[in-house]
Amino acid sequence: MKNVKIIVCCHKDDIYKSSNLYMPLHVGKALSDKDFNITADNTGDNISDKNFSYCELTGMYWAWKNLKDVDYIGLCHYRRYFDFNHLGRKVFPMTTIKPEKFEELNLDISPKAEKWLERGGCIIAKPSHFHTSLFLQYCEGHYSPDIKILGDIIRNTQPAVYFQAFIDTFIRSNRFSPYNMFIMNRSDFDKYCTWLFTILKQAEEQIDITNYPPFQKRIFGYMGERLLNLYVYANKMKRMEVPILKISDDPEIDDMPALKYLVRSLLRDIAVKVTAEIPATH
Repeated sequence: MKNVKIIVCCHKDDIYKSSNLYMPLHVGKALSDKDFNITADNTGDNISDKNFSYCELTGMYWAWKNLKDVDYIGLCHYRRYFDFNHLGRKVFPMTTIKPEKFEELNLDISPKAEKWLERGGCIIAKPSHFHTSLFLQYCEGHYSPDIKILGDIIRNTQPAVYFQAFIDTFIRSNRFSPYNMFIMNRSDFDKYCTWLFTILKQAEEQIDITNYPPFQKRIFGYMGERLLNLYVYANKMKRMEVPILKISDDPEIDDMPALKYLVRSLLRDIAVKVTAEIPATH
């Protein structure tokens, strides 16, 4: 396969994958006095000093502007990787692996995934199923005026297909591929980054986060996660949804019985679909 680089976003001196395929990248280096002896995102053309609000997207921006001679680009995290080789439980969007098992993991891209990319497809995280729409879930966890501003930006500045995708993926759907994790060819990556960072720049100009607590100041990283879902949908990109391996001592949903998880996801999907189709009353 042609040259593939998956940047591994690191903000701690912790375990991480480093190989010809995986490139560790210290994100937010402009805001840190620590040195991990790996490539940092404050070199070249960068927005490293925005890491407190852009999160791993400062690493994506760095790759976009500075990673040359690469045919395919991806993003993962130092403790989150795509499970190409079915090391976890396939039914779940994420499986937890204990840190002591990390060095044993085969994180290479599978032949099936390679062929998918070569045929022009992209790879994103297997979606979780929220109990409500992406729009309402954002309102529950963050500040609702911000997501409304984002919708207005898309409606007023983007082709109509993107606002329709906003309705379909934010308001009518509860499926969410998280973490800004992806792999795609360089051409698609360039187009996506041009679109994404243009929208986020406009959102940054309209939303004052000065008095937000640190968790909420990560706003543009959270928006980026949702916009990746929107962009893939709007552009009808062929996507392979791959489960995530999380390196941690604390299991999340994968400690739930598989049948219970599948039934819960189905019921959530039905509930959101029915709610979205109920006509508004005045």
